[in-house]
Amino acid sequence: MLDMNGLDGFSLLQLVAIAGVVVLLFSVCEVCGYSFFSAASEEFIVVMLLVVLEFGRRFSKSDTRNPSPGKSAKSLETKSEAKAESIFQQLQKAARNGEPRKAEQLCRQLRAAGQLSAASFGAVISAYARSRNASGAERWLRALIAEDIGTPNVISINIVISAFAKQGNAARAEHWLKQMQPLRLEPDVMSYNAVIDACARAGDVERAEHWLRELRDACGPNIVSFSSILHACARAGDACRAEQWLQRMQAEDGLKPNVICYNSVIHACCQAGQLQKAEDWLNRLVAQGVQLTVTSYGAIINSLAKSGDTQAAEAWIERMEANGVRPDIASYNMILGAHCRAGQLHKAHQLLDGLRCRGLSPNCSSLNLLLGGYARAGDALGAEQALKELQRQGVAPEPLTWQLMTKCLASADKELLEQIQVEGEGLTCFHALLSHYAAVKDVRGAEQCMARLEAMGTPSAESYVAMLEACVGAGDVVRGEYWHQKMLERRVEAGSVVSQLFQAVGKLGDCGRLAVLLRRHREAGCEVTGSMYNALISAYAKKGDVRQAEQCFEEMLRSGCSGDVASFSAMVHACARSNQLARAESWIEKMERAGIQANVVTYNSVINACARCANADRADTWFRKMVFAGVKPALFTFNSLINAYVKAGAHGRAEDVLETMQEHGIKPDAVTYSTLIHAAVGAGDPSRGELLLKSMKEKHVSPSTFCYNSVIQGWCEQGSPDRALFWLREASAQKSSPPLSGGPLVAALLRAERFEEAAHWAARLQVPRFGPGSAAAVAQALEGKGSR
Repeated sequence: MLDMNGLDGFSLLQLVAIAGVVVLLFSVCEVCGYSFFSAASEEFIVVMLLVVLEFGRRFSKSDTRNPSPGKSAKSLETKSEAKAESIFQQLQKAARNGEPRKAEQLCRQLRAAGQLSAASFGAVISAYARSRNASGAERWLRALIAEDIGTPNVISINIVISAFAKQGNAARAEHWLKQMQPLRLEPDVMSYNAVIDACARAGDVERAEHWLRELRDACGPNIVSFSSILHACARAGDACRAEQWLQRMQAEDGLKPNVICYNSVIHACCQAGQLQKAEDWLNRLVAQGVQLTVTSYGAIINSLAKSGDTQAAEAWIERMEANGVRPDIASYNMILGAHCRAGQLHKAHQLLDGLRCRGLSPNCSSLNLLLGGYARAGDALGAEQALKELQRQGVAPEPLTWQLMTKCLASADKELLEQIQVEGEGLTCFHALLSHYAAVKDVRGAEQCMARLEAMGTPSAESYVAMLEACVGAGDVVRGEYWHQKMLERRVEAGSVVSQLFQAVGKLGDCGRLAVLLRRHREAGCEVTGSMYNALISAYAKKGDVRQAEQCFEEMLRSGCSGDVASFSAMVHACARSNQLARAESWIEKMERAGIQANVVTYNSVINACARCANADRADTWFRKMVFAGVKPALFTFNSLINAYVKAGAHGRAEDVLETMQEHGIKPDAVTYSTLIHAAVGAGDPSRGELLLKSMKEKHVSPSTFCYNSVIQGWCEQGSPDRALFWLREASAQKSSPPLSGGPLVAALLRAERFEEAAHWAARLQVPRFGPGSAAAVAQALEGKGSR
């Protein structure tokens, strides 16, 4: 049988040749006497052979052009895998570069291709961590846990713990360490070290020690574990504790300290003011042959410089060099700062000039220290010259630089400012001026400066940021929106300043306007931050518009931003404003599930919701939860709690709150007492209200008009105008604003048939036009008396 797959590419000439060979074979057979077929049959066989060969040729070509379904699927699958591999490589690169937005987009592409994996999530988590966005890393870790593609590994969780550690957020770092057990993961030494580091950065030595003990009981500490503990001791200035841990790591754990550990001990001694002990440690380490670093000497140099002993600090730099350690620019900046603080700017410049001989160049910190000295001296012109000089040396200013220049210009007279604006060279002077106008909230001056920059064609991103800061600082949201639009057109990113603009617009309560601003910002391709969404959520919350606030919250999550304590608190506040207690409580539960700890604002909002719903028991429950969570109650907390008790008719419990306030070190204010006084009078007990008013005055809390009016009105309703008159005169003696309870007092005097007094007070106080305590009632009473 012919193999059709082998008939690929037969030409016409080849087919004719094959046919010729077949005919020749038939002829040979005939000559030899072996004729098996008739002539007609032979011709038929040759034709059929040609047809079969041609069919095979065409079939093979067709097969090449149009592969079979099996081959096609396999080929497509290979291409799909290759594309997914390419996307994943790009994702890993985005993670290494700390580009979370790009990483998210690539992850979505992998999802669409059906190639999403736990490693994809890990890359996005890493991207957020590298960009110092711990909340974003946490959000993606939660998303990974929720996905049905496998559980996160120890590395992913360690990345999140470490991200929170770098922020000094020990609570979130601890949370994820504790979450590893439910996820059936075994924490490693890096997990514990990151938590210890978080506690150290927060300056909480005891908390760091607790986790070191946990680590000892688990997989055992390493040198990094102890260096973090020693770092915590150094920050706290606890030299004795640092020395104890240095001994314990050697005696109990058999670990040899490295120079980082020794540096922390020296730093702890300096922080404690024990310079001699720090020097003893340095001498001991030199004798032991330990290779010291700049940091080893830096703590002593910094302590001496801060005390103003620049001569001794410079001597230590010489000693450092003699011991083979080359000082860096940070070492000299310590002494530079001392000269600037002492107002010895000539010495500061001498030090900077000497850096070149040592092969060092000033940095931005050097510039900022110098400008700080000029700001203290009130020398704006000297600051401008110093800024130009260091810029010529390659020093690039940072935001703090312009803030310091603002302080320098604040002391400059108008003529100098105009001179700088006219004669100034480049962006340096203009940015200093813009920062100055922003600080003094002078929008007009800033816009004049920007007009010159735009005419020169030289405004930069910093120029527009400073301009917007001026608008926001002055509360001019109209001009702020104008400059925000210009920034969008020029693709200028300035998240923090734009967020401030959004908050300023939010305070106006114009939600529609704010929503348009947010939409424009997003459509321009600029990054929309959580604080921008928070401004809109808060604006809806103030109006009590829960539905719109919740929609905005959901949109924020869809955009890739995570909810924080501000956004959740705003949602609770929105529910409180609309008297939806159960909904407010549900938002706190969502907040807790998201791993975000409620703050005083959150608890105040839910207690206020309880007060609005007259639910004293729930208010009490939330207050207790607040205290148990370690959140310190504020004055507003107690005022809301009192209001809840009063609305529920629990007046005794409301007054008991005064003692609780004292226990928490919170002093009651006029609102506290006015609520209690009004409640007592409303319950028909003006004498109780009177006692509270007296107590208020004894505690040096100035009574408001409302407090006096409540007591006056209470006595009037009880038919005791004399007590009411006593408190009326008391209020006048205290120079309180005119009481508004003229009507009740006049009505009480009329009921007692004291018509002349009623007429006297009706003329002095604000009384209604009609009714029992009105001027008309007094006139009618006097007329009736005359007729009698």
